[in-house]
Amino acid sequence: MAKMNTEPTAMRPADAIAALDEDLPKVLKGKTIEETGWTRLDPLTLLVPVNGGRGDTVDDYLLRLGFGYYREWPPSAQFVNPVTKIFEVGKDEKWLPKIEGWNELHVHADYNGTGQLICCSNTLEFYKVRHGMEAKHLWNPERQNFAATLAAINWALRSTYYKGRQA
Repeated sequence: MAKMNTEPTAMRPADAIAALDEDLPKVLKGKTIEETGWTRLDPLTLLVPVNGGRGDTVDDYLLRLGFGYYREWPPSAQFVNPVTKIFEVGKDEKWLPKIEGWNELHVHADYNGTGQLICCSNTLEFYKVRHGMEAKHLWNPERQNFAATLAAINWALRSTYYKGRQA
C-alpha cells in the first residue's frame, strides 16, 4: 500500500520499465498497443485515447501516463493536447474534461500553481500534492496495476459527473 507519510520517489528506470513491461500485457488483455490505439512514446510513457460522454455526444481526449515511479506508486496522469502531446496551463484547457460533484476524481487545470492535477488516488500527482489521503483510497502495488488508473478515469468520463470540456 502507498505510504501515507512518504514522499513518492522515482524508481530506477530499469525497474520501472520492467514493471510496465510486465503489466502491459495484463492490461491489454491479449490485444496489441496498435489494436488499442495506444502509443508508447518512450519506454516509460504511454499515450492512451479516452473519451467522455454517453450516447450521441462524445468528446475525445488523450491521456498521457508516465511510469517513472511505477509500480510502487501509480502512473502519473495528464490530459494532453493531442498535437503537442503535452499540457500547457492557460492554453490547453479545452483538452481537459470537466468532472463535477464526485469526490473520487476531479481534474484541475492548475492546482495551486503547480499545473494540471487529476485528483484521484490512482494517479501519482495525488500523492505528490498529498491531496486528501485516506487509508481506504491508497494505491496498493501488490494488488493493483495501472488498469486501476484507466478504470477510474474512464468511469468518471462516462458517468453523470462528466460535464463536457473545461473550455
